[in-house]
Amino acid sequence: MANLIKNGDFSQQGTHWTATNPANVSYETGDCVIARPGSVSQEVLTAGGKGGSFMLSAKMMTLPGSAGRITVQPIPSGTPVVLDVGGGQEWVVKSLKFTAQEATIKFMVTLEANDGETDKKGSSFGDVTLSKLN
Repeated sequence: MANLIKNGDFSQQGTHWTATNPANVSYETGDCVIARPGSVSQEVLTAGGKGGSFMLSAKMMTLPGSAGRITVQPIPSGTPVVLDVGGGQEWVVKSLKFTAQEATIKFMVTLEANDGETDKKGSSFGDVTLSKLN
C-alpha cells in the first residue's frame, strides 16, 4: 500500500507540509515536533480520484501536559477522521481504518498540538501514512 502523504516520514524536513505558525514547528531526526498553537497540514489526493476505504497510521508522542491530534478532513465534504494522543505519552503507533464517501476527491491532513503550554514543543509525530485499501 503506497503512502498517499508526501514526506510522511519527515526525511525532507517540512517539504510538502504547510505550517500555520512556523516558529512553533521543528523537524528532528525524522519527526515533526509542534508547540501549541501550531499545526502542519497537507492536501492529499485520493488514489483514483474518489472515495473508498483508507488506513491512517502514525507514530505519536507527547510531553506531560501536552496533547497531539491528527485530523483527516475529506473534501468536498464528510466527517473528519481523528487520531488523538494525550499528555505524557511515550512513542505509540496509532491507526484507524475509515471509509470516505464516493464524492471525496482529496483530504486535508493536519497534525497539531491541541493542548499544552504555549510555545513549548510537546507534541511529536512520525511515519504518518494514509493508504487506500480498495
